[in-house]
Amino acid sequence: MSGVLLIDWENLASAIMGRGFLVERRAVDDLWEFAFQECGQQMQHARMAAARVDPSIEAAMDDHMIKIDRVRNTKEQADIALTVLAMDRLHDGDRTFVLVTGDQDFIPLISRLHQELCKVVVVYGGRLSNELRRILDKTPGVESCPIDDITKLRRPPPSQSGPAALLALLELQRRGKILGGPDTGDRSAVLAQWGIVPNLDESQFRSLVNTHCEVVQRTQAAVRAHGQWVPRRARRTYLKLSPKALETIMAADSALRQIAARSQVRIEALRAGPFALDDGTLLRSTLEALLKIQVIRQEADGSYSATEDFCAEGYVEYLWRVYAGIKASCYDRNENDLGFNSLEGMLNARGVGQWPNQRLASRIKYAIAYARAFGVIDVTVRDGVRRYETNDSNPICRRFENIYREFYELFADCRGEKVDEQWVLDEMQTHDEDRTHPTFGWDGRDRSRVLRILSQSFLIQKRDSHVIVFDTKWGDSISGRIPN
Repeated sequence: MSGVLLIDWENLASAIMGRGFLVERRAVDDLWEFAFQECGQQMQHARMAAARVDPSIEAAMDDHMIKIDRVRNTKEQADIALTVLAMDRLHDGDRTFVLVTGDQDFIPLISRLHQELCKVVVVYGGRLSNELRRILDKTPGVESCPIDDITKLRRPPPSQSGPAALLALLELQRRGKILGGPDTGDRSAVLAQWGIVPNLDESQFRSLVNTHCEVVQRTQAAVRAHGQWVPRRARRTYLKLSPKALETIMAADSALRQIAARSQVRIEALRAGPFALDDGTLLRSTLEALLKIQVIRQEADGSYSATEDFCAEGYVEYLWRVYAGIKASCYDRNENDLGFNSLEGMLNARGVGQWPNQRLASRIKYAIAYARAFGVIDVTVRDGVRRYETNDSNPICRRFENIYREFYELFADCRGEKVDEQWVLDEMQTHDEDRTHPTFGWDGRDRSRVLRILSQSFLIQKRDSHVIVFDTKWGDSISGRIPN
């Protein structure tokens, strides 16, 4: 009796990851073999509905000739795609259906196939709702099987201290603490409280800094001497932003914002954005690190929630806002830096972060202190006056400049025109489709954040669900356009 294998990959992978196991190629290999035997070695068709697939999983699909149907990262689209496929195969004469999902929205499909006297086998990866469990237990001819009976699931190896140590130093910077210079005790005390260092010995802190940071020499740093501000050589200690370190920070930023956007988020709901292609290792290590530095908490039911208001903006929005604001202002004035006393007013004009506190003086001061500690900006001296200068070589700064360049070029044909905000967001999404590292972010919240920062930095106008993209000197410079 010929049959078909239909896989709701997002549901299966999220369920496996939610139980603390890795999502590996072996599961696909074993699923195919299981379905092949269930179909009496006459499996005519194999399809998977998935939003994003890791290369190793995709290779397994190719090896077994399992066709992938790309869907948005929503279960509803997977429901529709697989139901349509099942009906097509039913009309073509297939009588055995191996359906891999634990989603109760598939109950109507299961009931319909049962009514047609088909053999139905449901493979599930995690917990089942009471309704789906009842259907599977009480419907003759409908079999069910946990994924554990088909393939051996493996737990991730113990996470290394690297992510936690890096994010702990980042968290100190987020609080405005400078990583260089002698420790007065507060930095070591916080790190010891988190369990990042074993004790308050400053040598432990210095060892951590030497591992994860680099020292940068500044030649025009502002130093107070004889009652005046003068330029001097000075050392600055910043995080060493290797590609791996940057990936860790961006992953933490995404996880924080997802958790802060909802109350009590379960781990399977976090399998999106930078974690969509993850086998579970990156997500687990990121959550463990964020728990360790106490910016998130785990509730009794295993879900996660944020501990501070800043989590809604994540780790990079404040940095990008300060950088973009200064760069836009400097280009407008044809200067390389911004007056020391001008920055707070400039940020206050449009705010930092989201409502309702985006113009709060304490938030603006916090953003400036964070940007200084992180190395996005530095205080220099020109003609005896302190100035703020951006650090354009900082990878976080370069990433935002790339965002603005691609945004500026994407909307070149409609600059100066009032266009629908949703259309702009849709164009940004289309631009990033099928990119492993999307320019504007992973989801609608990320794309809205880009628009918010651009608007607050006077690079676009966003009002009444409409957007006007401005012609700017900064945009012309980074896009290579020669102004008229």
